[in-house]
Parts: sequence; C-alpha cells; structure tokens
Amino acid sequence: MLYVIVILSSLVSAWSVYNSFLAIVGIRWNPKEYKNPSGVSFSLIIPAKNEEKVLGRLLDRLENQEYDRSKYEIIVVEDGSTDKTLEVCNSYKLMYDNISCIHLESSRVINGKSRALNYALRIAKGEIIGIFDADTVPRLDTLAYASAKFEDPKVAGVQGRLVPINVRESAIARFASLEELFYEYSISGRARLGFFVPLEGTCSFIRKSVLESLGGWNESSLTEDLDLSLKIISSGYKIIYSPSIVAWREVPVSLRMLIKQRLRWYRGHFEVTLKVEKVKFDWRVIDAILIVATPVFMILNLVNYSLVLLYPSEIYIVVVSLVSFASLLSLLLGIMISRKHMIEEFYPILSFIYMNLVVILNLIAISLELLRMPKKWIKTERTGNITVRIHDS
Repeated sequence: MLYVIVILSSLVSAWSVYNSFLAIVGIRWNPKEYKNPSGVSFSLIIPAKNEEKVLGRLLDRLENQEYDRSKYEIIVVEDGSTDKTLEVCNSYKLMYDNISCIHLESSRVINGKSRALNYALRIAKGEIIGIFDADTVPRLDTLAYASAKFEDPKVAGVQGRLVPINVRESAIARFASLEELFYEYSISGRARLGFFVPLEGTCSFIRKSVLESLGGWNESSLTEDLDLSLKIISSGYKIIYSPSIVAWREVPVSLRMLIKQRLRWYRGHFEVTLKVEKVKFDWRVIDAILIVATPVFMILNLVNYSLVLLYPSEIYIVVVSLVSFASLLSLLLGIMISRKHMIEEFYPILSFIYMNLVVILNLIAISLELLRMPKKWIKTERTGNITVRIHDS
C-alpha cells in the first residue's frame, strides 16, 4: 500500500512539474508573426443563447476587423433564447450586409452549441470556419493574423490566445483567471515546443473541408472542442497556436457560475479520456493524453494527504521534497501570471485553497460520468459589465 502511495504521489507531482514547465515556456513566448489582411475567406460563427448583454460587443469587434470586408461573413445562430439576443442580432443585420441571424427552436440534444455550429456549417460559404463565443472580445487584427497561418496547406486549425477580460470583477473571477491562464500558457508552451495544441472553443479557426470530412462537431460531447481536436490530429492534420491572435473572454464571477461551468468542463475532459483509445496514436497524442486525463491527475492529489503514513521512513523525505518542489513551482508561476495580469499577488498563495475545490469538483465530475448520470450542457452566464470601445487594441 505504501508503495502505491509513493508511485501515485510521484506521478501527480511529475505531471504538475511538467505542466508548470510548459506554462513557464509559454508565458515568455512572443514570436514575430505576420498578417495577411486579404487572404482566405472566413465564415465566423457565433452560437448564442441568452447573450443580449454581450453579443453587440462582439459584433462591433468583428465588423471592424482590419480585414477585407468582402472576404468574411458572420453567422449568428440564436438557439432558444428567452431574452433579446435575436433582436440584438437583427439590429446589426440592418446595419451590415455580411451578418446572418438564424433562429433555432430549443431541442433535446446534449450539446446545443455543437448543434448550432453544425447548422451554420451547412450554410457557411467561407474556406475557414471561425468560432466565437458571444462573450469573446477579439483584437481587431485577429482575422489578418489567422489568415496568414492558413497559407500553410498542412494547417487545419488555428487557436488564438485567450485572456480573461473581467479578472478583477470578483474574488472568484481572480481564482478562475489564475486557473485558466495557467492552462492557457501551458498550451502556449506546448505549441512552442511542437506538442499537442487543442482548440479551446472560441477564437478558433478550422478549415471547412476538414470539418466536413470529420462530420463536424459532436453533439453528444460536453467538450466538443477537445473531442474535435483529437479527431483532427489523429487524422494527420495539424493545429497550431498563435500568441498574436488575442481575444479576451469572461470568466465566472460567482461560485455558482464557476461550479456549473467547471463540472461541465471536467466531466467533458474525463469523457474524452475514456474514448482516447479510439484515437490513432502519435507523439502529439501522448501529450494530448496528459491534457484530457487532467481530471484523473487532479483527484490523485488526494494521495498526498496520505503521505503521513510514510513518516518517518527515508522515502518520506524524497516524496515530500518532490511534492514541495511541484507546489513551489506552481506558486512561482502563479506569481508570474498575477503580475502580468494585474491580480493581487496573495491570490496565488490562496489558490492552494481554491485548488482543493477544483479537486473536489473533478471528483464529482468523474463520479457523474462513471455513474452514467444524465449529461446536460449548461451555458455559462455572462455579466457583460466590461465595456470595450470599438478601436481599443
């Protein structure tokens, strides 16, 4: 039993060190990338349900892109909203001739976002499909940078950098931002080293021909973006990450909102983990497994509470040293992130308490999946409290 504790504790600590190392590599990556303001054609799809607070903010940014207006269209798919989302879209449609507003009646599919995306895919005219959640605020040169990436015919997908826009809106927003930025910079590090790059569900760009060949998005998956990413790389295509393609998005500001979103994310990751055996393995997929198996590694942190059983053996010092090193590295990274994104520096210290909540939520998410409880895709609520001027960079 003691050997099992040693092995599992060492495994989860090594995984933590690995991801922290990748994030440190990623946070310092700022390559010189070039733009193409009139290259490929885009169909920008916005799946929207009860998004009246934020939809106009996104449409303003997309309509003012530094890109040839004749080469992109915007498709808003409003899916069973009970607010004025469709009215907001129609008001913009009157002003711009490249916006389409589509209304879908509510359905019983598990993932309504995937359903909306698949519907829009059938009518999209662009060579490249761009996906934006309604709370996203892309930089005005987003399409120009993305267009340049698709000059390489081997590139099937491009993911932009996502940054929290409401990081200081509440204490929960600060903790959520630290968690998401840790993940974001680890993806950046993976890209810099040539490892696996997953699509993140917004500010993502995919060749339409590749999407059609793979059957679009999985309407039964809670994390359709990760599911699609594995299909893309296992089919021999390439997904790249661009730190120059920057978009801001909202993080949850209340504990209730956070729990709902994270349970969906964590269960979706574990769901994909159970299916990863169906993927054609290559060196990128090995790294991908370390991402999709995150819920498993997170609950393995519980093993560290059992290290007291090893005391006072010599192996206790070794294992505790490894755990302490992993924790110190995470703390240092948290401080780096907090300084870069104007988060008070005591939050990385308090985040060790927050991580216990994350562990518990991962445990609940895995239990829900193993018990085959009904799946439900719950939309994250937006506040829309952060206003952005059209020409803010």
